[in-house]
Amino acid sequence: MQAANEAMLLVRADLCERLEFLQSRASRLSTRDFTDGVDAIRTIAAAYGLIPVVRLAEALERAVCESGGRCAKSLYLGRLQDAIGCEQLDEQASQAMLASISVRMGG
Repeated sequence: MQAANEAMLLVRADLCERLEFLQSRASRLSTRDFTDGVDAIRTIAAAYGLIPVVRLAEALERAVCESGGRCAKSLYLGRLQDAIGCEQLDEQASQAMLASISVRMGG
C-alpha cells in the first residue's frame, strides 16, 4: 500500500510541475501549445484515476478553444492545482470544482 501511495505522490508531483510550467507561460504560449500542455495533464490524470483533474482539464481545453484562447485561464489553472491535491476522486468533487469556476465567472 505504501508503494502505491508513493507512486501517486510522484504522479501528483509531475502534474504540479506541468501545471507550474503552464501557469508561468500561459500568456506567452500559443493556443495550441497551451492546449497540448493541458491535454498532457489530462492524459496523465486519466491514467491514474484523478477524475477531478481530468474534468477540469477538459473544461479548460473547451473554454480555450471556444474563446480563441481569451478565457479566464488563471481560474481554471488555480482549480487544477486544487484538483491535483484533492483526496476525493469522484464526479461529485469534479462538479463542485467546476461550479466554483462558474460562480467566479458570474454565471
